[in-house]
Amino acid sequence: MGKDIKIFVGITVFTILLLVGLVSLVGKNQVDDSGNNQVLSQAVEVNVNPETYNLGDVPIDGGLVTKEYEVKNDTDNTMKIQKIVTSCMCTKANVSVGDKESRFFGMEHPGDRNPPINYEISPGETAKVTVRFDPAAHGPQGTGPFDRVVALYFSEPAGVKELTFGGVVVK
Repeated sequence: MGKDIKIFVGITVFTILLLVGLVSLVGKNQVDDSGNNQVLSQAVEVNVNPETYNLGDVPIDGGLVTKEYEVKNDTDNTMKIQKIVTSCMCTKANVSVGDKESRFFGMEHPGDRNPPINYEISPGETAKVTVRFDPAAHGPQGTGPFDRVVALYFSEPAGVKELTFGGVVVK
């Protein structure tokens, strides 16, 4: 019986370590222009105002909630937003820089990735990210607290910047 327990513990530990390794590899990733997956770190050089919104109570039948974030390039180099991805189907986001404005993008699904936008932000320039949240997207069972993320993927500097918001969907 002691040998069986040792084998079980060994297999359990191996499985846990394997899962932890896989989760860390998945992390923040994106597909580059050649189709390769890249693990990304936080784009710490990217300044966003605000980085988060607390929406408080959001009525389920109150219609879309729209918020804006400013992404300012305070560096001496040109930044490039490669793409936008949201954390949930209830959230869509777009970006505008100068006279360019992207369409609204949402959550990605396997086999259905958001296309790159590759918008450049010159030194001193500000881009605007507009986010639309639909509190009714999950139906009547979708009431309660929520936290959502809009991820901006940058290729210059390489990394991801997360814009967040949250609140409580109420009836």
